[in-house]
Order: sequence, then structure tokens, then C-alpha cells
Amino acid sequence: MPVTLEKDTTLLFLEDFYLHPEEIDSVSGPDWLTCTLLKETHQLRVVVQEASPPPMGMLRMYQRKYPQAPDYLVVNSSQKKTVEWQFNPKGKTYTSVGIMGDINGWDASKTPLSFQDGIWTTEVVLNPGRYQYLVVADGQPMMDPNNPIQVANGIGGINSLMIVGEKDRTQLPYFYLQSTEGLWVHIGRQQHSDDRVFAIWNNRLLPIVMEGDGFKVKIPDIAESIPTGTIRIFGYNNAGPGNDMLIPLQYNAVVQNPQAISRKDFHTSVMYFILVDRFVNGDTTNDQPIQDERLDFKTNYQGGDLAGILKKVEDGYFTEMGFNTLWLSPVFQNPREAYMEYPAPHRWFAGYHGYWPISLSQVDDRFGTNALYKALVDTLHNRNMNIVLDYIANHVHSEHPLWSEHPEWFSSLDLPDGRKNLRLWDEQRLTTWFEPYMPSLDHAQPVVAEASADSALWWLNTYGVDGFRHDATKHIEIEFWRLLTRKIKTEYGMPVYQIGETFGNRELIGSYVGSGLLDAQFDFNTYFDARNILAMDESSFIDLSSSLHNTFDYYGYHHLMGNITGNHDLARFISFAGKGLKWNEDDKEAGWERDIKVED
Repeated sequence: MPVTLEKDTTLLFLEDFYLHPEEIDSVSGPDWLTCTLLKETHQLRVVVQEASPPPMGMLRMYQRKYPQAPDYLVVNSSQKKTVEWQFNPKGKTYTSVGIMGDINGWDASKTPLSFQDGIWTTEVVLNPGRYQYLVVADGQPMMDPNNPIQVANGIGGINSLMIVGEKDRTQLPYFYLQSTEGLWVHIGRQQHSDDRVFAIWNNRLLPIVMEGDGFKVKIPDIAESIPTGTIRIFGYNNAGPGNDMLIPLQYNAVVQNPQAISRKDFHTSVMYFILVDRFVNGDTTNDQPIQDERLDFKTNYQGGDLAGILKKVEDGYFTEMGFNTLWLSPVFQNPREAYMEYPAPHRWFAGYHGYWPISLSQVDDRFGTNALYKALVDTLHNRNMNIVLDYIANHVHSEHPLWSEHPEWFSSLDLPDGRKNLRLWDEQRLTTWFEPYMPSLDHAQPVVAEASADSALWWLNTYGVDGFRHDATKHIEIEFWRLLTRKIKTEYGMPVYQIGETFGNRELIGSYVGSGLLDAQFDFNTYFDARNILAMDESSFIDLSSSLHNTFDYYGYHHLMGNITGNHDLARFISFAGKGLKWNEDDKEAGWERDIKVED
């Protein structure tokens, strides 16, 4: 995935790209960039020198070992635009006006407007795309009366829609694989006279030979001795960057059969999520529902366990459906008592979901044993399948020994203004607690970050899991994810798929994804747009196309993002499509009031 630069200055961490960043001797780039190597900190400062730079370029990274063979790093220039947002009150008087929407996490305090000459205005800097929003006047959200463009919001209502700088995609370069012939790979393209094209093999630039309306590249001779590799194709013209291509190789041949690709190439992953307690009860001897009259049956343990999952794996249940990767909900030991949820109506819950860890190394004995977990991992690997561990770095339960032994490792529950720091998802994003009994770890402290990263590494070294689904990703500093990824690369050394969970706009989600950070996050934005369009009659497939292209613009065409049909935090798609749930009702409360079924 190319690195997207800021509009002016970007600071790159060389350790994101190299295990030994000290080996980088010099860096050069196109004329519109100035590159300064900061050798003491192993960083690279990149400054854009032009007001309207080309959409794409390449940095040449020279290592001391290979002074004549630089690596090439593809960079995209920023496509952000300054947008003037105006609201005409049409004679009405307001004391404050703001915008809440996709641009700011639906927090109007982040985008206040100023009143001048009868108009409320502000300037925001945005990437091209479509942004839902509402005007908030004197604290009251409303549609923008000055904007006729509206869109269904997916919960039974409508929002105003701001369209920023959308491209005419018919004018962009478009590339496709035409054929292969020996060592030659033939690429077709939609012809544009001003196209610029790059071909890269394992970070080395390949010569391009033009032919007809397309071009060809030759797999280098050295590939004959390298088991796996890729050819990547990038291009742009004056209209913007085109689609990128990823062509997998085995030695010096293009892979023709997807089945030949290793399970460690996570582009092939088709993932199935299992909420362990609600899947299959394979061993009734470990059933231990909590005896508490305040618990509803729905919020107590129901017997699902690792033995049940193992049996289904051995029966071929998942492979028959085409899945090759299992993501299990957390298997850590959870409390033996019920706890009350903070928001009204204050229902009581058991930790059947696994997200209240009182140990980060012990498998919950209601699910099985550590030995059984290892047997499940080994069985999956023997069947050429991967397993993703749902890892919790953000918090522990108050019964975890860390809370009593190191209370200084956690953020404060009490804010300076007297409020409780509870569920303030955006206002206190990096410190907020989910519940009064779920203390949030302070990863800004190096000792906490090191301990947390080492705990995750223990699961790799002990069980050989293939990846992590990281809970509450956006509530932890980016520096922690860089530390963890660095440790995985240097201390473990095997491919590990890391996918995060962040609800927010694409810019926030994408800020955690990159070579030295996470491989991916779940693409909730595309999911919500697809759900609205596929299960409702009010929306257009034009909106879905726009959403998909926004995803490509942020993450690339061959990203590893989680393209989901739902998860355990969301109502099922079929419940909406089948009319079991209404768009304008609280789906969680509906689940308490009735059995949700497919009605249509």
C-alpha cells in the first residue's frame, strides 16, 4: 500500500519498513519532494515543495549493503481539499451553530461555525468523498435547509450529504492482467495519453516495455531462487491515481491457482467469527453458569466451548463452507460473578463474551484448558487453516491482579471536572473506561506498553496463533501498535495478521493501518453503506460505488481490511433484510423484547 503524504511535511519512521533502519544510507525522491534523513532517530522527513504536486511518486531508499540497488517506496500526495462550509439561517437567530457528521465523529463541538455578514461559516480540510452530516443550531440537530442532497442514514432517518471533489473515474488509469508468457507479464490498460506507470518486484523497480495499448514487464532472473514474491503495478495521470495491481509469484512464475498460495499470505483469508460461549457445547462437564437471580438467561454462560469448536473443525464444518480462518472471541479467564452494566436500565451480565479478563495467560475453564487451546491451534494448522486470537490490550477487569498491584498503570476514572470518565468514546478516546469495573490501561507509559506487547507476544511464542483481532484499537495510542508490530517482526519473525476494531471515519481507521502498524481494520464504513443499500429500497448503488472507491482511495485496491457481513456488536444483516428488525428501532432493546426472526 502506498504511503499517503501530508499536504506539507510528513515524518516517516524507517523502522516501519526496515528491521535495520540504521542501514539506510540515503534517500532521494522526485523534484517535488525534499527528503531529509534523520539518522539519529531513524526517521525520514518528507516535504512537499509544490502547491499542486503529481498524485504519485517514488522514494529511492539506498542501503549500505546494496548501494546500486535501491528499494522503491511508492507515495501518494495528499488529495485533501479546503472546503468552505456555509449555513444560511434565513433570518432566524442562533447563538451557536456547528456541524456534526462523518467528518468529526458526530461531535458538533469539533466543528463550530462563525457568524459573519449574516452567514455561519467554517473551513474544513477533507479528502474527496461523500460525508453525511447534520447542522446543530443552539444544540438542536437538523437537516441542512440549504442543501437539497440527502441520504438514508441506515437507522430509519435521513442526513444531509456533502460531496467533496469526487473524480471522474473514467479518466483515471485502469490496469488489468492480460496474459503471461514465460517470464513476461502482459498488462492491459485503459488508454490515456498522460499515464505514468510503475512496476515493482519485491520493492525493486522493473523496466516497462510498451506494447499496443498496454505494456509488459519481465520477472527478474533472481526470482528463480526466491520462493514467494509479488509484482505490483501503480499508475497515475493528471486526473489522479489509478487502480493498483498485486500479482503473486512463486519463484519466477505467476501463481495461476489460488490454492497454491500459502495460508500465511493473508490476502487469501476467508474468516469466520465464533462467539465461543454461543457456538457448540462439546464438553458439558465444564458448564458453569453463574448462579445469580439478577442474571437473565441471555446474559449468562450457555456452555459453548473449545471442545465444541474442535469437533466442528474435525467434522469439516468450516472448510465445507469455504472458510480458512477462525476468529474466536476472547478465551481469557473471566470473573465468576455477575456485574451490572453502567447505562440504564442497568442489566446484569456474566463475562460469557470474554472481554472482562482477570488473566491474560489462562484460558477460561468454562471454555476448556490451555492444552486444549493448543490442540485446537495445531488441528487448524494441520488442516491449512489460521486462527486469530481476540486480544484485549485496552483494559482488564478489576479482578485482574494488575489493578490491585499496579493501579498507577491505569487511567483515572475521575475527570478533573468531577465527571466519571465512562464511555466518553471520542472526548476521552485514549483514557475512557467502558465500565466502572473495567480499568483502562495507560499505554502512554512505556512500562505499560512493554508489558502489554510482551503479553501478546507470549501467545505467539506459546501457541503459534496466526493473528490478532485487537479490541478497542482507537482507544490506545498509535505508538503502542508501532511497538507491538516492531516486537513481532524482530522477536517473533513469522507473518502475523493484525486487524483492529475502530468505529469512526476512514481517516481515523486508516491512521492505525500501515507497514509498521496494523495490517488492517474492519471496514465498518463500507459495511454500513452496503447494508443500507442492499437491505433498503431508498438508497442507490451509486452510493455503494462511491463508498467502495473511498475505501480504495484510503487503503488501496489490494488492502487486507476486514470486509464484513456483521459482527457480535451489530444486529445481523438478515434481521434487517428479513424485516425482523426495523431501521428506526433500538436493535438491542428489540432483542430483549422479542425473538428476532426473518419475517419476509
